[in-house]
Amino acid sequence: MLLWSNHENRRGLTVVQRTALGAVLAGSLIETPFELSASVSATQSAALVFSKLLLVMLVACACSRASLAPLARVVTLFICGASVLAIVPALPTEFRYDRVAFVLSVVECATKAFAILALASRDTRPSLWNGWQRS
Repeated sequence: MLLWSNHENRRGLTVVQRTALGAVLAGSLIETPFELSASVSATQSAALVFSKLLLVMLVACACSRASLAPLARVVTLFICGASVLAIVPALPTEFRYDRVAFVLSVVECATKAFAILALASRDTRPSLWNGWQRS
């Protein structure tokens, strides 16, 4: 049976998990003006706005009880993990040249790491053991 068609896996998120996703979304939207000011072309600005809209839709789907919510949570985990892995190596350079960007990046990494820990917690994983025992 597919993960997102299993009704046991469609349960809602805990308060901590919703808070973590909300913090990621809020942090992303707060840094949008700084990212827009650094955009060189209209194409870059449009891509940035489009990516923010996709993030809003992804977080909304991950927080819902929709059939695609478990898949959205996995995609959110991947995006947060990839983002942290992309940002962390640049932190020393940002610290030397732009302290505001450094602070924003550290806060972003911290909220995304918190979201990774919250979403990867035992509560949200499908229980394969229980499914195996029932069959």
